[in-house]
Order: sequence, then C-alpha cells, then structure tokens
Amino acid sequence: MKRTASSGTLAYTLFTLESNPSQRRFAFIIGAIIALASLASLPFAHITLPNNNAFLSALCSSVICFELITVFVLYSQFKVSRFPSILILAGGYFYSACMTILYLFSFPGILPPNGFGPGPIGPGPQPGMEHGPEPMFLIGGNQSAEYIYALWHLGFPIAILLHMAAEVKYKQVRLSNQTARLMTIITGTAVLAAVAVIGYVSLALHDKLPILMDHGRITPLAMYGFGLPTLLISLLALALYYFMTKGSTVTSSWLCVALLATVLDVGINMSGGNRFSIGWYVSKLDTFICANIVLAGMIYEFTKMYYKMTELYTQVTDSESRYKTLFAKSREGEQKIAEQNKIIERMLESSHESIAMCDSDGRVVFVNRRFKTMFGRELSVGQSLAIYCKEMRADYGSLGDQIKQYFEQRLQPFRERVAFHKEGGEMRHYECYVSPIISKDGGLLHGHLFTFGDRTDEERKAHYDDLTGLPNRRYINERLRIAMRRAAEAETSFAVFFMDLDGFKRVNDTLGHEMGDRLLQEVAILLKDGMGGYGTCARWAGDEFVVLVDEAVGDIRPEELALDLIRAIRQLDIVDGKRIQISASIGIAIYPDDTMDGTKLLQYADQAMYEAKTKGRGTFCFYTASAASSNKQHPEAGSAKRTI
Repeated sequence: MKRTASSGTLAYTLFTLESNPSQRRFAFIIGAIIALASLASLPFAHITLPNNNAFLSALCSSVICFELITVFVLYSQFKVSRFPSILILAGGYFYSACMTILYLFSFPGILPPNGFGPGPIGPGPQPGMEHGPEPMFLIGGNQSAEYIYALWHLGFPIAILLHMAAEVKYKQVRLSNQTARLMTIITGTAVLAAVAVIGYVSLALHDKLPILMDHGRITPLAMYGFGLPTLLISLLALALYYFMTKGSTVTSSWLCVALLATVLDVGINMSGGNRFSIGWYVSKLDTFICANIVLAGMIYEFTKMYYKMTELYTQVTDSESRYKTLFAKSREGEQKIAEQNKIIERMLESSHESIAMCDSDGRVVFVNRRFKTMFGRELSVGQSLAIYCKEMRADYGSLGDQIKQYFEQRLQPFRERVAFHKEGGEMRHYECYVSPIISKDGGLLHGHLFTFGDRTDEERKAHYDDLTGLPNRRYINERLRIAMRRAAEAETSFAVFFMDLDGFKRVNDTLGHEMGDRLLQEVAILLKDGMGGYGTCARWAGDEFVVLVDEAVGDIRPEELALDLIRAIRQLDIVDGKRIQISASIGIAIYPDDTMDGTKLLQYADQAMYEAKTKGRGTFCFYTASAASSNKQHPEAGSAKRTI
C-alpha cells in the first residue's frame, strides 16, 4: 500500500475529535434506553401481531436513506483525513445499504397477490405460511430474504472488526491522494461484488439452499447456524471496540451504541422466532436505530461545530473592526488568520530588538531583520540559533551552549546578559531572554521566542568605568557571586587578585592628573590583553584593580599569572612620550581555601596586597591567617605572605 506517514498533526475529523464526559454520558443514556426497551419486550417477543408490510417498506426505505447519507458523511471524513480505517467503515455502511435494498425487494409478501401495493395489513396468516394466499416476491423466493438478513447483519460487526484492525496497523498512516482514490474504487467494487454474489446465491439459487424460515418461523439452522454466530460476533465486536476506544471520540461513542443496537436486533429477532411477532417488530426498530444513530450523532456534532464556527466568525468580525481602528492604513476586509499573522510579523519587524522564534529543535522559524544590524550578520529561517550565538559570551561560557542546554531541557527559560565583539573589535552588550509560547491551558507548546536587546549604554553606565572601560566594582561583585555559586556546584576553586600601582601618586604629582588618567588607561589595556583570557579585570577605585581569575586555576598557577602581570606593568615606562616609573603590588586570595564569603575574599586579597607592599613593592603575596593576625597589630602593613 502506497502511503504517506503522518506529520504529527492529525487531520481534524469526528474520528479524532475527543468526546467530553457529557457527550459520553448522553451516548450511554441513549444506549441504555434502547437496551431497556428491547429487553422489556423479551417476555412478549413471541406474540404475533398483524402483518404490516407497509411498515417494513417505510422502515427499510428510511434505513437505506440513512445509511447512504452516513456513507457520504464518512467518505467526506475519509477525504479529509485519508485514514484507511474510515474508508473501511464507509464500505461497511455501503454494504449494509445495498443489503437492505436486497432484503426489502426479496421480502415475501412485499407485493400483494394482485401485484400492486404492499401486502395486507391486519391479522391473518403470515406470508409464507401454508394458509392464506401465496405470497408475492418482487425478486427471489421463500428463503432469499432470510439469507440476505443473516449475511446483512453479519457484515456490520465484521466491518467494525476490520475498522479496528486498520486503526491498530495503520494508525499513523495517511494515504496519498492518488492511493486514496484507488482504494475508494477498490472498496466500492469489493462491496458491490460481495453484494452481487450474495444476491445471486440468495435470489437465483434459493430453492437449493437449506431452509432458514419454515412457514414464517425460524428454523434451528437459522437460529444456531446463522443467528447465534452473528450475535456472538456482534458482541465480540462491541466488547473489543469499547475496550479499544472507551468511547473517547465522538464517532466511537455512537458506534458503540450502533453495535449495541445490532446485538439487540439479532437477539430480539431470535427470541421472537417468527415474522411479524413483537420481537420481529422490535428488531426492525433496532435496525432503524443502528442505521441512523451514528449519523444522528455526527449531525449533532456538525451542528455544534457550526455554532462554534459562527461564534468564531463573529469574533473574527469584531477583531477585524478593532484592527481597522488601530491600523487605519491596513487593508479593509481582513478576515483571514494568515493576514493577522502578517500584521504581527510587521510589528515584530519594526521592533528595535532582535526577535527570533524557534521550533522545539532550536531551528529558526521566524526572524526579524534586526539581527544583521545588531550583530553584523544575518540569521536565516531554518538555521540553528545555538550555532549562531556560539561566539556570544554569557556570564559563564557561550550563549550558544546555554541555548543548546535549554532545548535539551537541561536549563529552564532564562534571561542572560551577553557580550559580543562586532567586526572592528567593538564590544557590545546585549540582554537575551527566552519565552516559551504555550496555550492558555499550559498544554500545547507553539514555539520558543528569543529576544535580544542592545544594553551597551546601560551596561557601560551601570557596570563599567568611564575612564578605563573596565568593569567597575558593582560588576565584579556580581561576577564574584556567580563564580562562587559555580565553584560550589562544581567543587572547584578560583583566585582573586587585588592590585595597586606603586608610584602612581608620584606620576600624578609630577606629570599631572591628565597623565595619571592616561596611565590608568594603559594599565587597563595591559589587563585586558594579559588577563582577559583567564577571567574578569575590573577597576576597584583610584589606582586599585581587581582580577577575578576564575578560569586559570588548574591550568596555570595564580603565581605565574601574577608574575606575568607584574612584569608587564614594569615594562610600561613611556606614556604619550613621557617616561614614567611604576610597578604593581598584588595580593591573592583563594576560594574556598581562604574563605567562602565574597566580601571577606576581597578583603583578604586587599590585605595580602598591603603585605606585598611591605615587602618592597613590585611583588605579590598570598593571604594567610597568620599574616592577618599580624595586620591587626600593624594595620598599615596589610596581611599575607606566601610569596615565591
């Protein structure tokens, strides 16, 4: 079978529309009423009533109409969904309609002895019995109607069983349009062929068939050879179908009622034992119910859907009026959802922020044009957002890594500040936050919205020093808290450098404050170039600097970094053509060896820096508890030694 796999979004039909508790309750009540009414007739099922072929003609005509309409409705559902199981069910109803036609025209006495109009109405001998006039047959003979009845009622539960088998085997399969047309032709041809074979055997060969109805009464062969197996198969189909579906969809609820009516039809007819008994009449009413109950349920749901569509249309019309008021320049008559989406896209395109919407795999499904302006390169639909953001640096690591973790459900929705070097070396700062787009009930996820806002000016004012461009005290404190949390989680360590320039006051006094500012700027450049790859450098105050070495411990020893930094400062001997002479004293504190408190960590590094100054300047010291107690006696000295 040529088929196409379902894309994950099932076609919206009455076979996929879930039933609510009230709908299932209503179907149960209808089924209970049918069952109680049928069972109440059991004690009287054998009582013979007047012959009324006009009743049979009217009932069978209605059944044929209802079943053909049901075939049309089911086939329309199949054309929408292209599910094989629905086509099988439509074929089952088509089979039932054809067999009903055969049954009606082959029923004995459907024509009166004179050949015009329905059979006699009123008490008297039953057609086919030895008393009374010989019954007239439009087609067939005495046994034709009984064989057609037996095979007619056997066909519906078999169609349900085939429907269930197709549901299990081809549940996620949708036929292609070409295959659907071919299968429709095959199904219709198969049904007509089966009906033709049954019709030929029942009508042309009726005299050679075993007797199922003897003078209006059901024979043991009809009872146990056809009736009982049909009853058991119908019960099996009802039990299996209810077990499989639990009436969870609109159509399955009413199909359960139809199967129940089929069971009652066969059972009551067997209990009556002869034509035109109370059981016979009740069974025909059950046949009528079986034929139209599914159609009635579908029409009811179609009516509800129509009301909902009417309400939705009214809402869309009201929304259109509001949109015309808000967007005077928009085209008149906007009624489609696609046009509303275009309006939303235009709003996103005009935003000053970069906005991208991703699917559950992190692939971009919508993006506005701000990305190229903001980041210097385009972001395209279908591209991975994590790969695009790989070079953007978050507090720790790459923003692209965080986005990847988010889509792998290892990270909750986040709001993150990131830094990015644009072409030309300019450092820009952005705020990225992600918002999952979910339905109002929190169940259905429509996508993930990522927004990037330029926060460079805000970041510089709040977290950066105006003179040197380095992060300020507020920024380094925030980074320190993050570093401690990450180190505690990973059970790692990091170092804090507290650096002071030796000889800076002399530069200010002899060469002026402007030269002192230039010196601080040159030192900032050295820190960025020499230490930027190992952590965060910040200006603390005046000529004091802090370096958070959170990526160096374990690879390069802190003392090696400190010595490299001291050597680089000593080599800074000319600024703007003027000779200067400065050095640097550095104090080092280690987390968590020295303390697990951020404020104390900075204090200990500061004390260790003063200890380095007491040792002759231009060197570094580690914080030690003994040096700290010594500083309490000599506060001007600071603390720490542990030099190399």
